Amino acid sequence: MKTIDIKHWGMNLIGFLNEAKKEHRLFVLLMLIWGGITSFLDNPEMTTGINQSVPLMVVLSLVTFLLLLELSWWLFIRFWLRMGLPGMDRMVLHFEDLQVWQKLAFLWASFCLVLLVGLGCVVAVV
Repeated sequence: MKTIDIKHWGMNLIGFLNEAKKEHRLFVLLMLIWGGITSFLDNPEMTTGINQSVPLMVVLSLVTFLLLLELSWWLFIRFWLRMGLPGMDRMVLHFEDLQVWQKLAFLWASFCLVLLVGLGCVVAVV
């Protein structure tokens, strides 16, 4: 008689999920939501009065955003290491060694970049 050790299988699944990055867990969750929404929208009685493409487009846009974010982060890290710059953790630790005016200039530059990115997003939408 063969038995399946469900407890062992479940613990392996939980261990695998704990080792995965938060972004990857979110991506898998969005893919499961995509499958759930498509199966939900297949029934014509459930979608009366609902534009069927709107929920799918929202999930698709979130999945695309996560893919582009992960790709850009991967490219950034590759270029960062190829240029021979120190690791991010080392640079963050040395932020406290900067003088006050250097910290202020860095924060202003970061704020300006955030505003430029926001402006770029608004321009892309319009």
